[in-house]
Amino acid sequence: MKTSIFAALLLALAPLSLVAQAPAGQDSKAQDGMAVEHAKAPVPPSKSVSITFEGRITTLSLEDLINLPQVTVNVHNAHTNKDETYTGPLVSDVLAKAGLVSSRETQPLILHSSVVATGTDHYYVLYSAAEVEPAFSTGKVIVAVMKFGLPDNDGGLIQLVNTTDTKAARWVHGLTSLNVMSLSQTVTK
Repeated sequence: MKTSIFAALLLALAPLSLVAQAPAGQDSKAQDGMAVEHAKAPVPPSKSVSITFEGRITTLSLEDLINLPQVTVNVHNAHTNKDETYTGPLVSDVLAKAGLVSSRETQPLILHSSVVATGTDHYYVLYSAAEVEPAFSTGKVIVAVMKFGLPDNDGGLIQLVNTTDTKAARWVHGLTSLNVMSLSQTVTK
């Protein structure tokens, strides 16, 4: 019993000891009142993305994503303080493969839906469906499969990147799923 408690405590404290042992300048730095950790371990790579929409799951492999129309975006990554170039399909094109196609008829559905993007490390973020749809937004949200023209090994092969946010907090490394959730409006008389 004592061994299992000790092992659990050791596992829980291991990340803290790694940060404490990191060379100066690579540990957590306070930035805008928030801690930013630069020595974060890479996330497990994702080789496919599962899209859940209206009770159906559609899975697109890395090859499927590469075969969709590609968009290149130039963004500033506030975490690394560097300008970066990513290439991949628009999230709207990925969602269309699962059945959420933008049209005049689907406009209310898009306006009343959200998209939860989750990575292999279980980090998740929320977007409105309108925010990822070019008909409603001037920003671009892509499923990046290339970084600087090469496979995106730093981002877990597949990642979600957007051009609108000031910080990369809603980027998802190792993107593994997109879950579309719709709100139904209750009409009262």
